[in-house]
Amino acid sequence: MPDIDDERMNAERPKLKCYYAHSLHLYGTPQETRDIKLLEALGFEVENPNQKKHSDAYWALPEGTGMEYFVELTRSCDVLAFRAYPNGEIPSGVYKEIMAADQHEMPMPVFELPWGLMRRGIKDVEHTREWLRELGER
Repeated sequence: MPDIDDERMNAERPKLKCYYAHSLHLYGTPQETRDIKLLEALGFEVENPNQKKHSDAYWALPEGTGMEYFVELTRSCDVLAFRAYPNGEIPSGVYKEIMAADQHEMPMPVFELPWGLMRRGIKDVEHTREWLRELGER
């Protein structure tokens, strides 16, 4: 007889819906495609605001109220993944979507998609040890 945890692990689960918050400058780019493929590979159903149905809904709203559409779309999801600019700044629209996720009646998990290891300061072993020693002294 299988263990109950085995049954749970093998059970079909509905996919969590992940809102992919990203700047307009990424719409239609290879980076957007890679991000969506990554989120899908992680098992999410991706809600991408860069779809015709969302663009049509946005432009049908009175001027100056369109961002509220995306805030509500964010709140209809289970998780939010966002991409900041390469310099780490968060675009204002993406920030509003993050805040919508955080201020939801049941705050949802929010995570950032990194730009890649090569853009980060990677420490060698000695610098890592020194950094860990400094942490221990605090």
